[in-house]
Amino acid sequence: MKSGKLLISFIILVWFGSPVFSQDQTCEQTLNQASAEFDAGRFYSLPALLKNCLDKGFTSEQKFRAYYLLAQAYAVLDDPIAAENSYLSLLKIDPEFKPSIKNDPIDLVYLSRKFTSRPRFTPHARLGANVSFPWSLAGISTYSKEVSSSKGVRVGLQVGVGLDWNISDKWSLCGEANFVTKSFSISTEGIAVRDNSLLIEKSNWIDLPIYLKYSYDSGRFRPFAYVGFAFNALLSSNSSHEYNDISKSGTEGQITRIAQGPDISLNNSRNFLNYSALLGGGLKYKFGKDFIYADVRYMIGLNNLVSPSTNFYNSEGTLATTITQYQYVSDFYRLDNLSLSFGYVRPLYNPRKIKKVNTKGFFRNLIKPRGKKR
Repeated sequence: MKSGKLLISFIILVWFGSPVFSQDQTCEQTLNQASAEFDAGRFYSLPALLKNCLDKGFTSEQKFRAYYLLAQAYAVLDDPIAAENSYLSLLKIDPEFKPSIKNDPIDLVYLSRKFTSRPRFTPHARLGANVSFPWSLAGISTYSKEVSSSKGVRVGLQVGVGLDWNISDKWSLCGEANFVTKSFSISTEGIAVRDNSLLIEKSNWIDLPIYLKYSYDSGRFRPFAYVGFAFNALLSSNSSHEYNDISKSGTEGQITRIAQGPDISLNNSRNFLNYSALLGGGLKYKFGKDFIYADVRYMIGLNNLVSPSTNFYNSEGTLATTITQYQYVSDFYRLDNLSLSFGYVRPLYNPRKIKKVNTKGFFRNLIKPRGKKR
C-alpha cells in the first residue's frame, strides 16, 4: 500500500513538473539558437525568436543574455532606439552591469555611455556601539587642595538611519539621524587628603551628521571614507556619584563611610545644541543588489558642553546637589566619540538614459571679451 502511494506521488510529480522542465529546456534551447543565429550574422530573426520566452519563460539570467544579444543586434542593424530599449531592459535586470572593452563588444561599450543606473538616493540603517572621551577645557573645583583625577571609558549604543544623495558613481552627500547613548566616568583621589569619589555621567543624544563620502563603485568589497560636520542635540544627562569618606579613628584602624544616592539630573548645567567634526570610513560587502557594511567613525567635539551660568545650580536656582552632597562641580569640557557600527544598504537603482547638458555656450559667454557696442 505504501509503495503504491509512492508510485502515485512520483507519477503526479512527473506529470505536473515535466511542462515546467520542458519549458526551461525549450527557452534555454531558444537562447542557444539565438546565439547561433547571432554568430551567423542572421540578426533580423532574433526579436521574433526570443519574443515568447522574453514575455514568459526566461529566468532573470536568461533575460539578461537575451537583451545582451538584442542590444548588439539592433546596434548592428542601425536601429538605435531598439538598441537603447534593449540595453535599458538589460540594466533593469542587472543595474550594475558595466561593459568593458576587454570583455564585451565595442557596440555595447559605446551604448553604455548613454545610460546610468546610479541611484539618486540610497537609504541605509545602522546599529553599533561607542565610547566617549571628555576633554577638559577649563578646570573647576570645590576642593581646597589639589587632587588627581582619571577618566574611564564606558560603552554606549547608537541606532540610526541615513540617506545618501549620489552626486556621481563615487561621490555622495550624506545625512543621518542617530539616537545615541554616551557615557564616561571620572575617578578622583586625594580629596581632603584621603577621600575619593567616582562619577559616572550618562547622556542621551540625537546626532545629525552631514558628510561628503567617497566610495569605490565596483567589486564585491567596496571601501569608503568620509568627512563632515554634525549637530548634536543633548536630550538628557544625569550622573551617579559615590563618595568614600576615609578617616582614622584611634586604634580601630581605617574606617570608610560611603555617600551614595540616586542619579542626579545635569540637564540644567548642559548645553542643548552642540557641534562636532567627524571623519570615518569602512567597508561595504555586496550581496545580491544590496549591501551590508562596517563603519568606524570619530567625532570631535567643537564646543564646551557645560553652561557656565548654571553649572553651580539646580533647575530651581539652589546650589547643585552634586556640590552639597558630593563636593563635585563639572569642569568645562568638550566630548569626543569613537563608534563602530554595522549597517544595511538598499540602493534605489534607477536605470535611465543620461540627459546631456550643453554648457559650451554658457562658458563661452562667461569668458567672452567685452567689445564696444555698435
